[in-house]
Amino acid sequence: MISVNKKDLFQAKLTGNFLNLESQLQEYFINSNNLLDFTENETKNNLNILTKIYLYQRKYDEAKQFINSILEAKIKQLGEKENSEVAFILENLAFITYLETYYPFFQDTTEAKNIYLQLLEIQKQLYGQNSLKIIQILIVIGVISNQKDAPEFLAQALDICDRILTDNDIELAYFLWQIGSTLLDKCYSFGAKSSELEYIEVVLTESLEICQKYLPESHPLYLSCMINLAQTKHHLTHYESAEKLWRKSLAEYEKKFYPFHPQIFNLRYHLIVNLQMQSKHEELTEFKKIQDNYREYHQKRIKGIVFNDPDFDTTLYPLEDILTGEDENQGLDFDFATEYEKMIEKQREYLSQDNFYVANSLENSAYENLRKSELFLLTEVETLFLRALQIKSKILGHNHDEVLDILASLAYVYELQQDQDSYKLCLQKIAQLKITKQS
Repeated sequence: MISVNKKDLFQAKLTGNFLNLESQLQEYFINSNNLLDFTENETKNNLNILTKIYLYQRKYDEAKQFINSILEAKIKQLGEKENSEVAFILENLAFITYLETYYPFFQDTTEAKNIYLQLLEIQKQLYGQNSLKIIQILIVIGVISNQKDAPEFLAQALDICDRILTDNDIELAYFLWQIGSTLLDKCYSFGAKSSELEYIEVVLTESLEICQKYLPESHPLYLSCMINLAQTKHHLTHYESAEKLWRKSLAEYEKKFYPFHPQIFNLRYHLIVNLQMQSKHEELTEFKKIQDNYREYHQKRIKGIVFNDPDFDTTLYPLEDILTGEDENQGLDFDFATEYEKMIEKQREYLSQDNFYVANSLENSAYENLRKSELFLLTEVETLFLRALQIKSKILGHNHDEVLDILASLAYVYELQQDQDSYKLCLQKIAQLKITKQS
């Protein structure tokens, strides 16, 4: 049996050199004729790792082809689909198909949604209507769905949460955070008296109350929940409550990250808007002075970002490519179906470059996805941070502040994923680089 060393995997993530691990895991499945026992934890772990290694390298077609071959062999062996082994393989196929839609920016999710709907029916047969697996899949389908369809799936997930979880379950806090945050992301165009907002406020408040009982204030789930609840309260014109939550979040972020971290900049911006609404002019002046000190840095960081619509992931065209020749097609209708693949290809070509603006574009897209508070999407966030880390390490050196900042963001993601091994390895790497920097 092949067992991938966690330190080797972490080192491969930092360097981008996955080929050795990929070939070992491929050989493991090929030599067994794709008929391995997926009730074994080691076999499950190996397929999960191989799926992520494909993802880190953006090898979506290769990943889907390989996983499909294992799936077909397993179905042929078992002769039926309602089987836990088949379901596990299908989960990996759905996962890679889903995350493919986020690169280089949000694409059609029909294929991924259909696979998850298929998986949902199998899981119901295997585990019944009420299980954590059903909640997870319903939330993902809600994320994938459009603004009109999403609430139905998320309401089903919330109903199961109410039936099978108690208010002392951290799992409940996670699910409530995802459901509330997804609804907030989907329903971004609402008025101050929106019933959807009031519903979101209740869901996120319950999640935060559980976090307050069982987690430290510095925990990423606690922080993410506070930030999204603050945004909800601000939309509801509950400005004082929103201000308290944003101030608390900002204080915790300033302890965890460097001063120029984008989330710190964004939180400070939200506070400035909030203070303006409350006419707190003295405090507003103080915050504006601090914000102006970092504005030039962030203007450089966001160069290369064009669209920032909440309904889409940040689009990563370089600014100069968009603005050049914009009058050439004036008066002509844009044929999306014809031009879509060209747009995708241009994005991928741009992102394959190792330059500073590409790294910043990748970072911005990671922070935008992180804002969506969707656990499945954290692997995509991790992938974007890793690519940005590899580029900036080459350009700026391994112990530059911006490189350390990305590593701190990665540690935040690993803690949110409850991946304690990667979290500890990340902290060790940061400490090691800080020592090198000081010497």
